[in-house]
Amino acid sequence: MADYAEDWKEYRRLRNQLFYVFVGYVPIVAIIAMISEKLFNTLVPGFVAAFIWMGLFLFTSIRVNLWRCPRCGEWFSATWWYNLSFLARRCVHCGLRKYQQSE
Repeated sequence: MADYAEDWKEYRRLRNQLFYVFVGYVPIVAIIAMISEKLFNTLVPGFVAAFIWMGLFLFTSIRVNLWRCPRCGEWFSATWWYNLSFLARRCVHCGLRKYQQSE
């Protein structure tokens, strides 16, 4: 009997990381922009931070979307033609329920 606890722990970590990157974008970029405006009279560091943060969001979301099912090893939420992302409640290939600990 397979135990998927560690795999689901990794998935939760990735999902939470995506959430924090999404929620933190506006406040962190705004703080960097305000500090750079006060210290250097320019918003360029704010724009650089915004583009780096967007890249981080893209990278993190790709990792979540391409996370592999612990049972079948295929993408948990996607096939080549559609993607349910973190909204998938079960593996689109083998039907393993999200957060199911064992078979």
